[in-house]
Amino acid sequence: MKRDWVLILLLFAGAPSAAAATIRCESKDGNYKVCSVDTRNGVRLSRQLSSHGCWQNDTWGYDRNRIWVDRGCRAEFQVGGASSSSSNDDAVAAALIIGLAGAVIIASQHDDHHDRNDSYGYGNGYGHGGNPRNTFRCESKDNRFRYCNLPYRGHVEVYRQLSSNQCIYGRTWGLERNRIWVSHGCRADFAVY
Repeated sequence: MKRDWVLILLLFAGAPSAAAATIRCESKDGNYKVCSVDTRNGVRLSRQLSSHGCWQNDTWGYDRNRIWVDRGCRAEFQVGGASSSSSNDDAVAAALIIGLAGAVIIASQHDDHHDRNDSYGYGNGYGHGGNPRNTFRCESKDNRFRYCNLPYRGHVEVYRQLSSNQCIYGRTWGLERNRIWVSHGCRADFAVY
């Protein structure tokens, strides 16, 4: 059964798809930095690495052949994969490939589970390759000041901003002893490294 899925996936492997790549670009010591890359198919911030805010057209941006960062913004950017000029056929083919790949993975996990006859599940996914050891959420609701206990020890950064209000270290969030504070509507998942 697993081989059938692999064969179907291989048949569609040659179908056109929008390739995406991840690029790391870092403003060190608050300096302006340019990272050369083909940006014709779009750029999006996929993961902020710095405690300084990364805001498009403010502390990061892009033009035809580069991504730029400034004022301490350090992040990973996804380039390509979302071309506005790609046809619907390309998008359908890419979605089909992704769906089939997911089916192969699920079938593989299901088969492996029964072969091993043990339980499996999702690990925390962190602790290697520059990923955070743990994440936690802290939210300033109704623009109110709020403390959140720091559940883990280590270096803390904004991992994923959830609010439209900016989360800027020292201005709308910060650290105080064993807790973090947020204000002015900053809502985010924070990472501990």
